[in-house]
Amino acid sequence: MAQLEICRGEFGVLAKVVELIMFLDIFEQYQDIISSYDVLQFRMVGASYQFTAKVRLGNHTELHVKDYLFLDGTRKYSYHWQDAQGSCIVRWDNAPHHQAVTSFPFHKHVGGQETITESPPMKLPAVLDSVSTLLKN
Repeated sequence: MAQLEICRGEFGVLAKVVELIMFLDIFEQYQDIISSYDVLQFRMVGASYQFTAKVRLGNHTELHVKDYLFLDGTRKYSYHWQDAQGSCIVRWDNAPHHQAVTSFPFHKHVGGQETITESPPMKLPAVLDSVSTLLKN
């Protein structure tokens, strides 16, 4: 069940609904690979948001989405794609803990051993493009 936090009487409710619809629209654009999804949390305060979701893909894998935008404009994200047993296929994130990666803080963990490699900054459409390409190969 989705947790949608919008306060009664608060200005900007329409903007919050529009932001949520933008995320849901991205899922609809990838319905050829997405079998279902659950929005676990959506919360906005001013221009900031917290969005988490679990996306089930047609090949019985899952994409766990965490995308946060803070009031200062910085983002924190993790897009964790795992197989049916829960092992990492790929996880894209920007946690600042792999300073040796030239794309620091942006990186990805690949495979069950979670090998760390470079990654450009990611957003949900780019992640779903990558997943779609990998599924077709």
